[in-house]
Amino acid sequence: MLAFDNIQSLMKKLIIIILILFSKSIFAESLEPKCKGNDDSKWTNCYGSISKNGTTYVGKFMNGMMHGKGTFTYSDGATYFGEFKNGEESGKGTFICWQHGAKYEGDFLNGKKHGKGTYNFPDGSNYVGDWKDGYRDGDGVYTFKSGKKKVGTFKKNKFLGDSHDG
Repeated sequence: MLAFDNIQSLMKKLIIIILILFSKSIFAESLEPKCKGNDDSKWTNCYGSISKNGTTYVGKFMNGMMHGKGTFTYSDGATYFGEFKNGEESGKGTFICWQHGAKYEGDFLNGKKHGKGTYNFPDGSNYVGDWKDGYRDGDGVYTFKSGKKKVGTFKKNKFLGDSHDG
């Protein structure tokens, strides 16, 4: 068990380093100047970083809001990196919950999974398909850890179609 804890600790450190490098690449590619002044509500057409209530954002700002590419770290350590619009996750992005091991890659709209995306659950199962307002909603494939699949239509996370082994 001790070796597993050491590996898990090493993986967390490696992920943090990757996130830092990813955030730096956002700045390196940015054409916007660095945000200036202490009042982030006035930051516009610039890139910068803020920390509030245990959360951190590094990325682009427009009219004092997260807007463009950036990385947001939640107070529990979960991380979203991707596109923001008017202060919310919107566009292409990746959400990772380090604590539970869940990961979503795909489309977001107004801070919710919305569009096409892949969600890897902590138990080893995954879902690939349509999302609406944060729910599995539309056509998709849910694959259990065992390999068994549910292929068909989902509505608010409920499977409506027939399941079969894949």
